[in-house]
Amino acid sequence: MSRLLLLLFLSLLFESLAAQNVTLQGIAKDYAGKEIRFYCYPEPISHQPKMLAESTVHPDGTFLLAFKLDQSIEIYADLEKFRGTLVAEPGANYQIGLPPYSPRTAREAASPYFEPDLYWLDIIGLQSSDLNFRTRKFLTEYNNELSRHTLDLYQKKSTDTLKSILARLDRNNPTGKDHYLNVLKICNYGELEYILTQPEKGSIVQKYIKTKELSLSHPAYQHLFNALFNDYLIRQSQNIKQKGFILPALKGDFEGWVRQLITDGFGREQAELLAVKSLYDGYYSGKFDKGLLLKGLNEAVATVTFEPLKQLIPGILSKITALREGAKAPALLLKNKNNGTFSLQTKGKFLYLAFFKSDSKESRAELDSLVALEKKLGTILTILPVSLDENSAGAEKLWSAGKYPWELLEAADRNKASADFQVKTVPAFFLLSPDQKLLLSPALAPSHNFEALFLKIYRESRFRKQ
Repeated sequence: MSRLLLLLFLSLLFESLAAQNVTLQGIAKDYAGKEIRFYCYPEPISHQPKMLAESTVHPDGTFLLAFKLDQSIEIYADLEKFRGTLVAEPGANYQIGLPPYSPRTAREAASPYFEPDLYWLDIIGLQSSDLNFRTRKFLTEYNNELSRHTLDLYQKKSTDTLKSILARLDRNNPTGKDHYLNVLKICNYGELEYILTQPEKGSIVQKYIKTKELSLSHPAYQHLFNALFNDYLIRQSQNIKQKGFILPALKGDFEGWVRQLITDGFGREQAELLAVKSLYDGYYSGKFDKGLLLKGLNEAVATVTFEPLKQLIPGILSKITALREGAKAPALLLKNKNNGTFSLQTKGKFLYLAFFKSDSKESRAELDSLVALEKKLGTILTILPVSLDENSAGAEKLWSAGKYPWELLEAADRNKASADFQVKTVPAFFLLSPDQKLLLSPALAPSHNFEALFLKIYRESRFRKQ
């Protein structure tokens, strides 16, 4: 066996030994037949959820989910009006209780701004020595301290008040060797100190970030890191003294940008994290050359030395590139009412992809608009409604009543389709070219003058072919 293969084998063996099973089980009769999905946020940059496990609750209300973890991590489950959460530890088995089932209203379901209430999931047999108990106890006391001393902290900037708060929190919440709780405390202390030092961040960055251990998946670390470094390139570019400093970043020179940050006192790993985040934020700001910033992020794939960050960069890049206009549309597997499956195809025509849910009033209205559009443009435009319903019965009922001219299709993997096309609310629309590239991502709804814009695109494409 070559040395390279041996190292790869040992690496995979170590990962398999380090990762341990976690199980979540319980009884929730009012969730019978509904899907439960647990996910986490593995990094503070794109903050994309990573799916850990999903399952359908059995008719008797029982459920069981299992996944592997190599570190303690906060996990979440969207449960309509609630977002359930707990800290999962490798090797742990949890008997949990869910909040009473409370569906979102139609307005809440349609709103991109709706945020479910955070709900600490009940853990049967929870002991005062358990990590979840201690985590929740600390956060409760921390939030109580913040609410009681808002005036002293935010207006008076009282260092004496801060010291007394930290002393009480430390006295009441010893961490010992618990790494998760220790990071939680340190990062929340950093946020308290930041309240007193705003808008100056230098001392907080020096004390809590520059050379300190990275905890990419820890929510407290993510929150502090983002509070300190959101829109870093924009803020630096507004300081005339820093324009030379950020020049490597603006040129897409990732390694040069990392070296600049190291000269500013950052450790190598910390510099790499900030370099990736600053390029990512800068790309979405619209203030800099997107092509050059994307070049820098692509270089990071080969340049980053911190392995946990290196593994996350392709996912961060895909958030940028997956739905760019001109990029190939994500693969989409569809199924019909007979459970026949097939891939998305444009069949040589422009394609107007419409994601909908049968219980959405807005979806139903736009489906009616699509019927009129089909009659006008059906010879040059394929219209493809796709259901994202959890249960096909609702869409089937809608189809039988609506007299729609298309075969009823649904995404074979609803969660993957929603994630790949970044569908936050329905209805959602996309226009694809005959070679399956995204032309409008997202596209206008049919009731918002999509027809005029499409005809312009169609005429231009015909002109280019002549």
